[in-house]
Amino acid sequence: MENNITTEIPNEPIKKSISWQKITIITAAALLVAGLGTAVTLELINRNNNQDQNTTATVSEIVEASNEQEESAEDYFANAAQYTLELKDGENKITAAGVYTVTGSTDNGYIHINTGDNKVKLILSNTSIKNPSGPAIYVESNGNVHIETVGTNTLDAVPTEDLDAAIYSKADLIFKGDGTLNITSTLDGIGGKDDVKIKSGTINVTASEDGIKGKDSLTIQGGDITVSAGDDGLKASNDEDQTKGILTISGGNIVVAKSKEGIEAAQINIGGGNIDVTASDDGVNAAADFCSQMAMSPTGNSNITVCKVNIAGGTLKVNAGGDGLDSNGSIYLSGGTVYVDGPSNSGNAALDYDGAFEITGGSIIATGMTGMAINASSATQGSALINLSQTYSAGSTVTIGDVSFTPSKSFNSIMVSSAGFEKGQSYELKINNQAVQTVEFTDYLVGSGSQAGPGGQAQSGAGPQGQQRYTR
Repeated sequence: MENNITTEIPNEPIKKSISWQKITIITAAALLVAGLGTAVTLELINRNNNQDQNTTATVSEIVEASNEQEESAEDYFANAAQYTLELKDGENKITAAGVYTVTGSTDNGYIHINTGDNKVKLILSNTSIKNPSGPAIYVESNGNVHIETVGTNTLDAVPTEDLDAAIYSKADLIFKGDGTLNITSTLDGIGGKDDVKIKSGTINVTASEDGIKGKDSLTIQGGDITVSAGDDGLKASNDEDQTKGILTISGGNIVVAKSKEGIEAAQINIGGGNIDVTASDDGVNAAADFCSQMAMSPTGNSNITVCKVNIAGGTLKVNAGGDGLDSNGSIYLSGGTVYVDGPSNSGNAALDYDGAFEITGGSIIATGMTGMAINASSATQGSALINLSQTYSAGSTVTIGDVSFTPSKSFNSIMVSSAGFEKGQSYELKINNQAVQTVEFTDYLVGSGSQAGPGGQAQSGAGPQGQQRYTR
């Protein structure tokens, strides 16, 4: 049975524009750095293969431009037609723009939105949608769709190969509200072929494949999000366009409780939020097909200017069976606090990058095994790679200076950096409250034991800024 609403509303397209400007982000250095967080700026460094051309941009700017677009949409919705959609079995089709308050339930149905370029807002109000043969919500149109939650809402879907998510959209998706959205899918949870943004609300996703995915971008500004995925937890992937595939987190409480790759995109930007990632393989991975192809090209590592991880705020905790923080390009840390509970095998590392790892602020402690352990490539604060003479068991507490961490897996290597480490000073490393060794910061970058250079190539002698590199 079809449940169709087809009243026509004039099309009023939203103007999409993003300008770039420099805005500061206030970050909380929770647990690691005492006192209040500091104001930092997240710089997205745009480069090409022939030259370094740094352009300052920020997570806040992306959020600001996007919010301006949403304000325009909300003005539109305030004057748009209002409908009530009582769910029935089969296709519940929407072909007109407007605001739809969705109520009721179906054990064998779905919502199908096809309004051309017109905008739609769905207000899910204590709904339940089960579809044993496709998505629970299918957006076929090009106009962006806002999904607002009230109360508790449940989507349970068995998507198809072509429409492979419980919420499958060809248009921009924006999630907000004070309610809860519980999603269960035999393939992907949320799959957007354009931009996906989450502003607020509680979203719980259990998916056999990817949890939440946007092709051009995935942006999380707030909300309480929990993902359990058989493949990638949070993902942005566009292998046809090197300027897209961008994943941005500026707020919210995010838990990737289960995944193969926890957070994956060509560019990953973290400017805020509390993020806890558990992954059987890489925890945070800046990767794309074009980066892998560039890495193997005769011209060398031109991919370092495309794939990147930028961390400027928030608290990030990573528990990875593979590499903890991994970039097929470079990593930039300018603020926030990062904990990496790296692999207990030497085939992977707590940190892995092909280009550079530049530290200009924030705090990080990463534990793992010595086999492929590396330090940062440059730093403006004390950063040390400490390879230990013995392996310590899971649950051992590491303390050095103002940094403390208790890994859940065994380790014999520690990489640590903090604004509290001053050049020319020495700090005592303690494990389980017992002194193990003294780390002397003769320069901003110091190391002991084995260390690979950028691209994984072992080197010896003094590196940039006095960095010690030892032949493995």
